[in-house]
Amino acid sequence: MYEEYFQLSSAPFKLNPDPRYFFGSRSHNKAMAYLHYGLKQAEGFIVITGPVGAGKTMLIGHLLDQLNRSNIVAAQLLTSNVSPDELLGHILSAFRIVPEGEGRTGQLEAFEDYLFDQLNRGRRVLLIMDEAQNLPRETLEELRMLSNIDYDGTPLFQVFLVGQPEFREAMSAPNMEQLKQRVIASYHLENLTREETQEYILHRLVVAGWSEDPVFTAGGIDAIFVETEGRPRRINTLCTRLMLYCALERRHEVDACAVETVVSEMREEQIDEAKRNNQTAQEAGVRTPNDSAAVPIERALSKAKAPKTMKAPMPGGAGNMFDRLRAKRSAPQTATLQDVASAIAAASTGENFNNGDSDEAGGFDAALLADDAPPTAPKGKGGWRKTVARSIDEARGELKQAHASMQRVRCSLEEADDKRDESRETISKSLSRAESLLDEIRSALR
Repeated sequence: MYEEYFQLSSAPFKLNPDPRYFFGSRSHNKAMAYLHYGLKQAEGFIVITGPVGAGKTMLIGHLLDQLNRSNIVAAQLLTSNVSPDELLGHILSAFRIVPEGEGRTGQLEAFEDYLFDQLNRGRRVLLIMDEAQNLPRETLEELRMLSNIDYDGTPLFQVFLVGQPEFREAMSAPNMEQLKQRVIASYHLENLTREETQEYILHRLVVAGWSEDPVFTAGGIDAIFVETEGRPRRINTLCTRLMLYCALERRHEVDACAVETVVSEMREEQIDEAKRNNQTAQEAGVRTPNDSAAVPIERALSKAKAPKTMKAPMPGGAGNMFDRLRAKRSAPQTATLQDVASAIAAASTGENFNNGDSDEAGGFDAALLADDAPPTAPKGKGGWRKTVARSIDEARGELKQAHASMQRVRCSLEEADDKRDESRETISKSLSRAESLLDEIRSALR
């Protein structure tokens, strides 16, 4: 939709990995160097890890796109949580090998014949295992055994393991020592820096035929980096929504205000989705974690709001509200955990927090919530702490939503002010021109 509006040849921020859009950040280039080093060594394991959305799949796609198919036969195995007994069958399927014999013996013979056949053709066989953090230890051990197949000391089979950060922890276990000795290099992908985030966005736009419309301002890039923490997949998701927002609103500039608006909308959608899921679960008779917390937090917030309304009545109606917002928009106030805690404490006197859960499961201490938290709240078999923790989580979401709405109002006011200033400038120029014209007429009449 927005591709046509901005005259792009393709969607620059699509989530599906496309090697054309590969961006070589410092971290990704270093990871690619490790992969090529492993190919040159032609043996052992290479391990690449990184958080979700860091660009691991894009990295592998770029590697496969660069391989010389006349020297290396590569296959990627995406199936995770494979048992040792199933592993060899999945490998044969990935390389499209059809065993003639039956059972594991037939599979192993077919795989060895394939490796020797590729050796005779001057090729090496490479297997890339994605989502390696889901592989059981026994399956990894089976991989290690298969990697031992060689001919006169020449390795015939090499494996690259790609996974999330927890795979590094699994590899550090004492029972993984044999596999660790076969790992010749490992690298952990890092997030993009602020400068790399800007280069990443512009790179993908240029590949898609961007003609500097819309323009991404420095403030917009800053806001995108803060929100996404430099994670490529998050950047793609947010920038897709930003491009769609600009197309719908006929904006040609992505600034901090646009980013705040889109982020607020996305957060509201997440909250609405969570509420729909809770409602569906309740209709199905499933007790959701927030069931017991909903009523107490509503009472707490209503009691906390009441005295504030009495102490500071709104003078002059709705018009003054926008005046106050305009005066304070340069320093918006974000709700804090202490605000929620105070609200809960204000409404908690005399309430029974015991909901039958264990006291230890909550993980919250009364002193952490408020100085005047009820010291005599009954613990019983369970305790009130877990309920309070859930209440805080729900309240935090509601307060974030309210704060997001205030942010949108603030952005709208800023845009209105900008338009008003432009109008004033236009009028001032027109008046100046009119005065000059009148002076000329007066001079002519004299």
